Amino acid sequence: MVSDNVFDVIVIGGGSAGCVVAARLSEDPECRVLLLEAGPDPQPLPDMIADGTKGNSAILETDYTIMYPTKRDFDGSIYYPLAGRIMGGGSSVNMMGYVRPTQYDLDTWESLGNLGWSYENCLPYLIGMETDENFGHTPSHGNSGPINVTRRFSVDAPRSGMIEAVVDRAIEIGLPLTADTNIPNPPEGIGASISNVKDGLRQSMAVAYLDPARSRKNLTIIPDALVYNLKVAGHRIEEVSYMREGRLLHAFGDQFVLTAGVYHSPQILQLSGVGPSQELERLGINPLIDLPGVGKNYQDHANVTMTFEGPSADFQPEWIIPGFNLRYKSDSSLPNADFHIYMRAPILVEGLKPMMPVVLNLIENRNRGSITLASTNPNDLPVINDAMLTHPSDLSAMLNAMKFIENFILHDTLSEYYGRLILPNPTEDWSEFALSTYDSYHHGVGTCMMGPSSNDMAVVDPALKVYGLDNLFVGDASIMPTVTHANTNVAVIMIAERLATFLRK
Repeated sequence: MVSDNVFDVIVIGGGSAGCVVAARLSEDPECRVLLLEAGPDPQPLPDMIADGTKGNSAILETDYTIMYPTKRDFDGSIYYPLAGRIMGGGSSVNMMGYVRPTQYDLDTWESLGNLGWSYENCLPYLIGMETDENFGHTPSHGNSGPINVTRRFSVDAPRSGMIEAVVDRAIEIGLPLTADTNIPNPPEGIGASISNVKDGLRQSMAVAYLDPARSRKNLTIIPDALVYNLKVAGHRIEEVSYMREGRLLHAFGDQFVLTAGVYHSPQILQLSGVGPSQELERLGINPLIDLPGVGKNYQDHANVTMTFEGPSADFQPEWIIPGFNLRYKSDSSLPNADFHIYMRAPILVEGLKPMMPVVLNLIENRNRGSITLASTNPNDLPVINDAMLTHPSDLSAMLNAMKFIENFILHDTLSEYYGRLILPNPTEDWSEFALSTYDSYHHGVGTCMMGPSSNDMAVVDPALKVYGLDNLFVGDASIMPTVTHANTNVAVIMIAERLATFLRK
């Protein structure tokens, strides 16, 4: 008889990556898989989350996200990167953006010593993951994968007045329309926002991957299970300890997979004695495996919001939810656009004209931050040092983008919909405005970096095995050496698909 707390593979973290790994490995009926998730597992998904039109509400109006208080370096003010704490993780609460990493991103990973991670090697996984409603018939897209992919905007479809004005303005300054931006290196210009939505409903990875696997007898799913630590014995992990319903429980496995995300995968490693020895000793943790890169290499996408005055009459808010984005290069020599720019829903205050936000997302992060333990208590959130906009080139890029948007918006073509610039004030110091108000695009990566053994800061090898441990793997956003020029969820799913393949071998 097999004990009910002994498994072949234990997956820690039921976000996008964890759902993928658990579902794929449990396809083998002889492989006993345990999936632990710190958050709840509501079934069916609540309407606020399931509705494919309510991305903002899912983030801001539910209890399924964690807010991580983070200090801006410039003035010590606080902002809050977010992560999902629910089965499906970020894919259950995000804006449903389904944006592939670029060829430049993945080829960069390989150039850093991660053999087998080039765009050419990863493309078959990107194709196999998706059923693309619009381009599934083309060679670079899939038509039979678990994730349904769709676009709400078409370059050929009729457009409302406001959208037509934005498109006209882009074309006027030489920015093209791109029907499909999930191509190797999408150009600057206007393109459709691509979403993992099917029949108007969110396709989280809990829905797309885990739901079809739930009936498998060899798959055990335990929600509301906060992992405390892993027991290290020599060069192997023997067990995981987790708290559920006030009881400290244990599970034993042959292989362990960390998919707890950019903030909690390094936290769990450090609580288990795996990480930078000096930092662990500072908190009284016995360093068992000295890995100085655990918690380092943190990167995210910074965003700054510019706010314009809106029209005074006959205002239709749906004009401003067009389903498209603007990709912009702050320097024409860059290989990829370094900004995603979105017109956002208006802010309506009685007695005032609508206020029209435009969000500028810098999709690079040249300096590197860190994630450190606040204490030895697993319930305490780790401390984030973001390093965003601290590199002069990042700040310069943001200022270039802000000036570009000011010139783009304040033009006769858009005067019917956008008025004067309110924030930042045209006369204030825009550097100080950016440094004191930037927020997160919620795309943190890099804190368990993948790299060759010659890189002292690498935490996992190109097969995603943790250095110094024979049976521990990491397969989430934390392994990315560099943040992608894209929303990160698609790259995370691809990483998890690849890890499942590695483990099956």
